[in-house]
Amino acid sequence: MEALKALPEWVKDRLHEAGKLADQLDLAVYLVGGIVRDVFLDHVRMDIDLAVVGDGIRFAECLAHKHQGRMTPYGRFGTATIDFSDGTKLDIATARSERYETPGALPRVSPDTLEADLARRDFSVNAMAICLNAPHRGMIIDPHDGRRDLENRTIRILHDRSFFDDPTRLFRAVRFEQRLQFQLEHRTEQVYREVVDAHGIDRLS
Repeated sequence: MEALKALPEWVKDRLHEAGKLADQLDLAVYLVGGIVRDVFLDHVRMDIDLAVVGDGIRFAECLAHKHQGRMTPYGRFGTATIDFSDGTKLDIATARSERYETPGALPRVSPDTLEADLARRDFSVNAMAICLNAPHRGMIIDPHDGRRDLENRTIRILHDRSFFDDPTRLFRAVRFEQRLQFQLEHRTEQVYREVVDAHGIDRLS
């Protein structure tokens, strides 16, 4: 619970609603992505991303209906956005794994576990989650030592093919490095230079 206390009240209300509905539907739901990173950096962030182990679009539809929101689904990736009448919104995704058939291509996705979903992410500091289900609400899931890298002010990829699979991560790495005043971890910087030297950016559309 401590990890959620720093969030604005309206965010905590939305997360409580999401967790309560997930319990009723027997689904597991987690707060994920940049908002988790920024909670530990004491930054206020308005973008709320949830991962659902199961059918994320069905969950989004039920949550939108229950709270008079408008749900927009994106079937290819199992994601949806809910816009609420008060101007707030949630981005919801089915927990998934990804497979890149060629470097730089859009991935093929498959529903999967939370662990697989976190392992597909760009950097360790973005690969953390907070459980929203009772009785484990507020529990932190950090399989890739993202909190350690936050403390060390380090940007670290999760595997050596990360930049090859998705060269847009080259730009995100620099953006996070500059915005957060972090440094690239040694191996991450090595792989970064290898992909740049191999013209990996040219594979992007």
